[in-house]
Amino acid sequence: MYASLQKRVAIFDLDPQSNLTAAFLHEDDIEEVWNQTNVGSTIYNCVSPLASVGDLKEPVLKKINSHLYLLPGDMRLSDFESILSEAWPSSMADSNLYRPMRILSSFWHVMQLAVDQVQAEIILIDIGPNLGAINRSVLIVTDYVVIPMAADLYSLQGLRNLGPTLRKWKNLWQRRVDNWRQSEDGTSQGDSQLPSGQMEPIGYLCQQHNVRLDRPVKAYDK
Repeated sequence: MYASLQKRVAIFDLDPQSNLTAAFLHEDDIEEVWNQTNVGSTIYNCVSPLASVGDLKEPVLKKINSHLYLLPGDMRLSDFESILSEAWPSSMADSNLYRPMRILSSFWHVMQLAVDQVQAEIILIDIGPNLGAINRSVLIVTDYVVIPMAADLYSLQGLRNLGPTLRKWKNLWQRRVDNWRQSEDGTSQGDSQLPSGQMEPIGYLCQQHNVRLDRPVKAYDK
């Protein structure tokens, strides 16, 4: 919709299931992208060097049309979950903060590189239905959050869980930014290269509902 309104849009698939990628690319194209491990052809390939001694790779976006660009997802992104989990407590230490903060803000840095590449006006991110370390690191880079829901009890309960979690993550990220600013690393590097962690909920989208029958339906012959 944004692209049809002549807005330059970059979309990022941060769900390891890669459903957004499958919606835009043919399976043969996805296989080709996943095999290009030496370049930033997927979000995993962009951030995976941080698991060792390397740094981020520049993203290679797939052009869907003249106003829409995709950074494909990758099932291997789930392997990065433990790296993010370890970096979260380390980012509150008294020193040596550059690496954990670099890891926690890695998705944001990749997105900024993509914006510069295609002059994107809007970034849209798809994430999985969980509250794990990957989604925490994704959500702290966002300005706004839109919540997809179904018309059922499970979605309502999930919404009750999500609100307090977003507030907690926002506060905890702000503590890390404050800690960074007061550290030696932050004094020398500055905080201009960190996401603000705004993550303001602006609404939800109600998906097509499923009908549940409490009693069996009888079949009648005409």
